[in-house]
Amino acid sequence: MRELLEPIVIFTHVVRAQGFSAAARKLGISKSKVSSHVSFLEQQLGVQLVQRTTRSLSLTESGELLYEHGEGILKDLDQAVAGVQALQQEIRGVLRVGITQAFGSMHLMPLIPAFMEQHPALELELSFLDHKVDVVAEGLDLLLTMSEQLPLGMVARPLMNCRFILVASPDYLARRGVPYHPAALAEHNCLVYKSEWYEHGAWEFARGEETCEIRVKGNYRVDDAPALKDAAKRGLGVVYLATYLLEDELAKGELIELLPDWKLTHPLALQAVYPRRKNLAPKVRAFIDFVRGHFRDPTPWDMALTSSRHNHE
Repeated sequence: MRELLEPIVIFTHVVRAQGFSAAARKLGISKSKVSSHVSFLEQQLGVQLVQRTTRSLSLTESGELLYEHGEGILKDLDQAVAGVQALQQEIRGVLRVGITQAFGSMHLMPLIPAFMEQHPALELELSFLDHKVDVVAEGLDLLLTMSEQLPLGMVARPLMNCRFILVASPDYLARRGVPYHPAALAEHNCLVYKSEWYEHGAWEFARGEETCEIRVKGNYRVDDAPALKDAAKRGLGVVYLATYLLEDELAKGELIELLPDWKLTHPLALQAVYPRRKNLAPKVRAFIDFVRGHFRDPTPWDMALTSSRHNHE
């Protein structure tokens, strides 16, 4: 049946245009191609559809019936095309977003109601993901991630720089002492992020022109940043954490910033990752712009960190 679709469409245009030549001009093909498609259609159906004369075109009863159905097919096609084009203009449909878990639950989820209020025709499906993600295989329109292992063949658009500091609990520091230089970390229990594909066991520091990289060691490794934070709060050791995880703990004194005159230079950013397409869907662009608009530098947690430093000076 599929081989009849194009001939039916061409036949319908012939009837609409009331002639083979006019239909050929409308479709941008030769008159002979139009005629051969209609003849093929008549041969396959075993009926005569058109009564040809030199001055006019008339339909047989079979031709009238097929034309009626052909008009229905073209209208359905027109509606389908219009619907797809409308999706490129309107923010509606279903948006499937994967989000790195800790950042998503702490900072993005509280903003979702405002985004949904702005776009009431949109349906949002969120997945918290911290594993290696195949964006296409998992059916995602967009992935927001801080992973250094980005999916291949994707567009990756940085949205926000992620800053890190070194922290430990007052209890731990009372027992083990405060390190005043990165080299002193060799004498401390350092808690390390380790996943199936990555281990952050080399901590990088810079102070002015001075730089150093310290290979740290400790008795606790885990593939979840909030779990590292919890272990540090319980006095297990020193941890290298993103500032977006620490606003409350620093303000309450549950964790203390270490080596504040050293900058931790591990590069990481929140990135919007999506399949490479000629035209980015408005719903995806709207979500990216929304996130970018709420997390401009300096972020609220970095402002709180700056304030905390000033209060302790």
